[in-house]
Amino acid sequence: MANVERSIVGDLINFRGMVYAPQTESGVLYLFGKVADDLNMYIEELRSEAPDAIVRRFTGKGWERLRTEFEYRSSDFRQSGRDADACDLIVCWEHDWSTCPLAVIELRDRIREMENHPIRRPDVLTSTDEGEELDEWFSEHNVQDRVRGLFNLMAEHVKSMDDACFYRVNKTAITFYSPERTFMYVHPRQSALRMVLFTGGESLSGVQPMDNRGYGQKWGLVTVSDEDQLQDALLAVEEAHKRINAAIKRNERTGWHARVEEATEEVESVAD
Repeated sequence: MANVERSIVGDLINFRGMVYAPQTESGVLYLFGKVADDLNMYIEELRSEAPDAIVRRFTGKGWERLRTEFEYRSSDFRQSGRDADACDLIVCWEHDWSTCPLAVIELRDRIREMENHPIRRPDVLTSTDEGEELDEWFSEHNVQDRVRGLFNLMAEHVKSMDDACFYRVNKTAITFYSPERTFMYVHPRQSALRMVLFTGGESLSGVQPMDNRGYGQKWGLVTVSDEDQLQDALLAVEEAHKRINAAIKRNERTGWHARVEEATEEVESVAD
């Protein structure tokens, strides 16, 4: 029987996308990156030698510079023989060094007082800042019932194309995923659906190129105000979905700031 690698994890914390408590220094660094803003701090520099990082903390007068070491336990700093005079702060998961001469941030304790965003399915709507309930979103934007119906028809069609597709409700748009990447942004207006589709920089029937200088080159716009227009637009939605998946296979940039010529340059580079 083949050897199966054993998986040993820390305690369950389900904190902002981190399922288990860190068990290593790198895990502590990763968790710190998630909460630095809550601590009024940011990482200015990561280093390959001691100290591990230069961190800035806001004091009211300005941003204080802190030479920082990341440790699983605070006592690991002492056991590794590090120089306390060359460090200002230890960030750790567990603070077990009562006589530590340095300032210590014990993440295990601090995250208890922080707002959590536990892991959830991205297509499950919430009432948080990141995602609002769909009905609430429509109401706040004064979207007519007729347009809500158009959106529901469109969303059902996308799901019938590929049941792995899903959407998320954000403050300014409803984002549809392919599922790996965004292929459509929907902006329901009071009397119409404004749909921004991935075109790959090539013409797409019924879709107008985005008239933006330097960005949106691989995206296009279509506006729908009735079911007849929606039926035509759904063909473009299907094609946008196909094009984004093809672009992913080519490892092509597809974002809002991606330039059309980048794809051409990559092909020419491979040919050379």
